Amino acid sequence: MENVKTLQEERKQLFNDFYNNRLPKRMPIQIQVPHTIMGAVGKISAFEYQYNFGLLRDAADNICMSLNSDTCPIIGVGHNARVPAYYHFMASNNFQMGANGQMQHPEVSGMTAEEYGALIADPYAFMLETAIPRHYEKLSLDKPIERTLALNAAQSAVQKLTGQMGQTLRYLIERYGYYPGAPLGSGGFVAAPFDFLSDQLRGFSGISMDLRRHKSQIKEACEALLPLMYRFALPPNPHPEGFIGNPLHMPPFMRPKDVEELWFPTYKKLLEQLAARGARVRAFCEGDWTRYLDLLRELPAGTILAFEYGDPKLFKEKLGDKFILVGFYPLALLKTGTPQQCIDKAKELLDIMLPGGGYLFNFDKAPMAAEDMNLDNLYALTDFLRDYAVYDNAGTPYGMALNTENYCVDPSIETFDSKYAFDWKAHKEKYPLTPEGARSFLDTTYNQSFRDNILLLV
Repeated sequence: MENVKTLQEERKQLFNDFYNNRLPKRMPIQIQVPHTIMGAVGKISAFEYQYNFGLLRDAADNICMSLNSDTCPIIGVGHNARVPAYYHFMASNNFQMGANGQMQHPEVSGMTAEEYGALIADPYAFMLETAIPRHYEKLSLDKPIERTLALNAAQSAVQKLTGQMGQTLRYLIERYGYYPGAPLGSGGFVAAPFDFLSDQLRGFSGISMDLRRHKSQIKEACEALLPLMYRFALPPNPHPEGFIGNPLHMPPFMRPKDVEELWFPTYKKLLEQLAARGARVRAFCEGDWTRYLDLLRELPAGTILAFEYGDPKLFKEKLGDKFILVGFYPLALLKTGTPQQCIDKAKELLDIMLPGGGYLFNFDKAPMAAEDMNLDNLYALTDFLRDYAVYDNAGTPYGMALNTENYCVDPSIETFDSKYAFDWKAHKEKYPLTPEGARSFLDTTYNQSFRDNILLLV
C-alpha cells in the first residue's frame, strides 16, 4: 500500500508540473478504455451494463492490471456518457439507441429558419419553450405532470448510474495509485456558439442552407448564444489541471471565409473570457484543421488542442510553443498492426512531439467499439510510453502558461439576460427575510438547473 501511495504522489507531481509549464520527469499517460471494451472483456452486453455499471467492475480491474496509465483508464458516467435511461425517460429524438446498444445522434433540427428572431431575442427562453420540447416528447409544455415525472426520473437515473461507476473508479484509483484528477469543480463542457446553433438547433443541413441565405442572422445568433455558452462552460473552481471539454464540429465542412466571419469570432471571445477566469479549454478539432492553423494560433495560450488528422511536424512547428497538443496517433493501427508496429509508430510520433514539452499522447479519435483495438497492442504500447517518454531536463519551463495574455473579464458576457434568469430583486421582494449573503448561493444553485437544461442540447 505504501508503494501505491508513493506512486500516486509521483503521478500527482507529473500532472502538477505539466499543467504549470514545467517539464515533468516523463510525459503523463492518459489512456481511456470505453465501456464497450470493458463489456467485451467481461462478456457483458451494452444492453445490460448501461443499466447497471457495477457489472463492469471486474472487467475494469482486469484491464487496469495490464495497462500502464497515470490516470484511471476507465471512463466515468454522467450526462455526457449518453446513458439510455436518461434519454428514454424523456422520449428523446436527438439521442437514440442503435442496434449495437450505443446511443447515437441522428440529424435533427429543433429550430426553423424563420425562428432566428425568437432565438436572438431570448436564447434561453427559446430553448426551454421551443427546442427542448421538440427534441423530447415527454417534455411537452402541455403535459406538465408527465414532464415533471420524466425530468425527475431522468435525473435520478443519471445520479444512480454515476454513483455505480463512481464506486468502481474510487476503488481502482485507490488500488492502483492513479492520479485522482483535477480538483472538484474545475472541469466542464461547452460547444462553440456556431456549433451549438448548427448541431441540434438548425441541424447540419439547415445550417448549410442558412450559410447561403441567413448569414447576418447566424452572426447575431452566435453573439446571442455566447453569454449562454460562457455561463454553461465556466466551472465553479477553475484550476490549471482542470479543463472544459469542447468538441469542434463545423469548420472542416465550411469555407474558410465563413469560418473567419461567422464561426471564429464568438469562439475566440468565449475562450478568451474563460481564460480570463483561469479556466482552460480542451478542444477536440474533429476532421482536418490544417488550413486553420493560423486561426487557431489566435486562441489563448495554454489551450489544449487535440487533433484527429494532420502532419504532426507542421502542427508542432505552428502551435507547439503556445498550446498543449494532443493526438495524431492512428487508432486503427491498434486493430491492424503488430505490437512492434504500434510501438514503432509511437516512437516516430514522440520523436516529433515530445521535444520541448507540451504534448500528451493520445489517439486520433476516441475508441468506441470493442473491435476498435487489440488490447494486447494497447498494453504493449502503454509499457513503451512509460519507458520512452522521459525528459532528461525535468523542471525546465516550457511553452506559455494559461492566459499569458492577461485577458480581462468583459462584464457584458457575464450578463445573463433572459426572462427565465434568476431574479434576486424579485426573490428578495417575495422573501424579504432572505439575507444578502444568500444571494450567491441562490444564484449558483439556480444556475445548476440552467446547466441541466443546456445539457439536453449538447
